[in-house]
Amino acid sequence: MMREESESMYRMLIVDDEPIIVEGLSELFLQSDYPLEVYQAFDGMEALAISRKLRIDILLTDIEMPEMNGIELQQEVLRLWPRCKSIFLTGYNEFDYIQSSIRGGAIDYVLKTEGDAPIISSVEKAIRVIAEEVTYEGLIANARSSLKLALPALRKEYLNGLLEGEASSPAVREERFAQFEVPLDSELPVVMAVGRIDRWREDATGSDKVLFAYSINNIFEEFFAQEFELTHFRGDHERLIWLLQPKKESGYYQAIAVKQPIHERSVVEPDPAARLHAYLLGMLESVQTACSNYLKLACSFVVSSEPFEWDAVASKYERLSQLFGRGLGLGSQMLLSDDRAKSSGDEQARSKVKRIRLLDQYLMQKERAKFDQLFEGISQAVGESATLEEGLPLEVFYELAAIFIPHLNRFEALGTDDGQAIPDKLFSIREHRSWKEASDFFRKLADLLFVRMDGGNEQETSEVVEQIHRYVDEHIDGDLTLNRLAEHVYLTPFYLSRLYKQKTNHTISDYITRTRVDRAKQLLGESSLKIHEVGMRIGYDSASYFTRLFKKATLLTPQEYRDSLK
Repeated sequence: MMREESESMYRMLIVDDEPIIVEGLSELFLQSDYPLEVYQAFDGMEALAISRKLRIDILLTDIEMPEMNGIELQQEVLRLWPRCKSIFLTGYNEFDYIQSSIRGGAIDYVLKTEGDAPIISSVEKAIRVIAEEVTYEGLIANARSSLKLALPALRKEYLNGLLEGEASSPAVREERFAQFEVPLDSELPVVMAVGRIDRWREDATGSDKVLFAYSINNIFEEFFAQEFELTHFRGDHERLIWLLQPKKESGYYQAIAVKQPIHERSVVEPDPAARLHAYLLGMLESVQTACSNYLKLACSFVVSSEPFEWDAVASKYERLSQLFGRGLGLGSQMLLSDDRAKSSGDEQARSKVKRIRLLDQYLMQKERAKFDQLFEGISQAVGESATLEEGLPLEVFYELAAIFIPHLNRFEALGTDDGQAIPDKLFSIREHRSWKEASDFFRKLADLLFVRMDGGNEQETSEVVEQIHRYVDEHIDGDLTLNRLAEHVYLTPFYLSRLYKQKTNHTISDYITRTRVDRAKQLLGESSLKIHEVGMRIGYDSASYFTRLFKKATLLTPQEYRDSLK
């Protein structure tokens, strides 16, 4: 017996060594509108086995049972599921039992002789208590507490996203800065400094490296915190990254608050941005010296030559990072600014291409629109080139290949494409005559993957539904609980329930009931089995419950239906 699970569904386990009581109570709650998924057990050991597989929210159990009584069962279930609410049933009004059960955390104690009303009332109370414990306010409070602990990691993830070129409007930035406690103004320009540890000490271990990185930041803050608001995080390749803005009371605030036009700049009096840049270089030299003297670490730094807008964070980081990989940047303990590097079309294109890794995420999450938009931007940034075998086209081609290969493998799609082998086109850029041809090839692969994703999901869902139907048809007189069906198709009960409903617009319980009624009609018309024997053939040990179910479905009792066929 079972009921489909929804967003606010609770699992109730009914336990009694008298099957008629278990089946009667199951039927009572399954026919109700209570948000309950009902499970049955006929002794304490069977109930405990179910509890070890599934979270139990409400335990409705007899007290007097062989092997393991209700009190002992409650104690074991509470060890597994501390939030479980227990309701005890008994045929005896014994004060000792009442005291023991209440001390154990039971929310109610009902005599079997009192009828259904007190049991229903107790279950309603249990549902109400559970709902009150998990309130919206409580969840939000817990989330805020957890968020506080996770802030450094979340802040780093968000800022790294900006470095990778993720789009961010001023309004969203302001909201995220407040949420992740970024102490910067989301509307004013910002300055970036990037550090690299050129040479680790010989005695530095893995854990020491993390401490040294924090120590470098502490030194950095010692020199800069008086004049600047700043935030620090680590990027790829163990780069140390700082974003800075002069404080309002600082003599350098004008450099970000008011951008002075070139024709107004004085030769005698440097413009605010130039003064800020000179100050940054001087202070970074002090940081570099302190790291060498106190930490015995050789460090290099690059810094932006002037403040820039937040939308340019990704391209600025790309530009500063490139300084580490060429010319003076290949040395040790260097100190450079990006005024040495001339901006180029290739550099701007690289900043757009930097988001290429997001394509993998969009493929995994089946976000077609986002994938198409980003892919188009990357393809345009690469443009056409005299040759594909060097520069940006070469890099982008093989990075795209690395993204697509795992997804193609996942859907066994590394076969052929219009008679030509996909691997040849995927593994060698020489198979393409132009970047447009290569780009069109990857677009076609994306189309193939999105189609496979949609079709594969639909096909697998259909197979699961067919498996469930076959199992129900073949085991109509057996265990058809949601838990058993879920085990059969290797899914969780909740997910199976939702998947089936999405595919068929009906619940599994509906299908089981229809199948049982159809089988009962067949047996009533084609056999001479007695009514209770027909009920047993379709999984009902109690003739009264079979009669009730059959009449609800057909408006006739089983006997009336049999008579109508004569």
